[in-house]
Amino acid sequence: MAFTPSYRRIWSVSYPLILAGISETVVEVTDAIFLARYGLTELAAIGLAGAIFAFATFLTLGLVDAIQIVIGRRVGEREPASVGRAFNQGLYLLALASLLMIGVILFVLPAFTREVLASVEVHLAVHDYLRIAAFGLLFNAINLAYSAFYVGISRTRVLIGATVVLAVTNILLDYLLIFGNFGLPEMGIAGAGVASLGAEIAAVLFITADVIRRRYTVSYGLLRFTRWDGAMARHLVGIGTPVSLDALVETARWFLFFLIIEQLGEQSLAIATIVYSCYAVFLIPVDAFSESVCSMVSNLIGQRRQGQLGLLIRRAMTLSLAGVVPVLLITGLAPEWVLSLFTPDEDLIEAALISLMVVMLATFIAVPAEAFNAAVAGTGDTWAALAIQVVISLTTLTVAAVAAFGLGLSLPWVWAAEVAGWLVCLIAAWTWFVSGAWRRLRI
Repeated sequence: MAFTPSYRRIWSVSYPLILAGISETVVEVTDAIFLARYGLTELAAIGLAGAIFAFATFLTLGLVDAIQIVIGRRVGEREPASVGRAFNQGLYLLALASLLMIGVILFVLPAFTREVLASVEVHLAVHDYLRIAAFGLLFNAINLAYSAFYVGISRTRVLIGATVVLAVTNILLDYLLIFGNFGLPEMGIAGAGVASLGAEIAAVLFITADVIRRRYTVSYGLLRFTRWDGAMARHLVGIGTPVSLDALVETARWFLFFLIIEQLGEQSLAIATIVYSCYAVFLIPVDAFSESVCSMVSNLIGQRRQGQLGLLIRRAMTLSLAGVVPVLLITGLAPEWVLSLFTPDEDLIEAALISLMVVMLATFIAVPAEAFNAAVAGTGDTWAALAIQVVISLTTLTVAAVAAFGLGLSLPWVWAAEVAGWLVCLIAAWTWFVSGAWRRLRI
């Protein structure tokens, strides 16, 4: 399906992704909300556990981006058979990557965190969650692959239903298993791990049913698993490797960021979990519109309509701001009320206020920064996207470490590292995109 960079088209592709983003964030946010009412240690641990889980997805994120880039290009070139070929071979690669990272979490990670975490209690809680949630990596990868397919063909409404299924399943299982309601066992943070796994499985079943019902198995050849296609696998790995490295750098940044905060104490880590939950909500529309930009940039290049890329980015930024500003205004006018949605602890709310204001500023800068960064990735210049991510991560972690350890500053100054990182991202991505260096590439 050919794209046109109109507001209507951008919105029609992006708003289901906003809802899908809500579903992904619901898992993190719901876990934090319930565990904030269970115990301080569990609240502190879930933020770090979430960062580790995200880190474990770096291989799948790269492959999914490669699938989306190839599908977007082939749709623009009107080659439906190649769409299914890319998707199916991508699933093989995703399964291998997921199984590898499940093994790392179960058998390698415990020894590492035992050495680097300051709190033994946090270490134990992190692994109570991950020993169950780790198996969700496989189903999460399948869900992301489906999302890449639907974005590529510009039919993303099914993601709304998947969002509802994932969110409702996670909330219900959290409520039942964390506290042991309705006669079920009280599992604490391990119950949150079961909820996360169950939600991912439910979403996979829902979207698979839609693929079969709409006969995408026929029109695009999805889920028609043939023998290993070495040429397609190498093509996806070639595109996805720098994206995986990009995701590795980004997710490692968050893990190390939370590790820095963990050294400041259990309470600081608990506060950071709450602030990050709010931040994740703020970034939902930013991430959704940037994902649309990535796919639509690839599609427009496939149609040889590169002259409309600037118009696409400007309109996507406008819509992204329209989604972000109302949320930031509500938060700015009633920050205590917003934080009270995540925790009933008044001391934690008071301590989180300034950090919340800092991430609000970071979100505002993220709108143009993420749009141009996604555009760079959408051109297929994934090595440039990786270089930008390395610079962002080095900036963010350096500022955070200097603030926490070098200067001994409070938590809001550590969060200010996000502001610095987004500023660097904006400058680097804009400079690279307008240089036109990506025009040399062929996908």
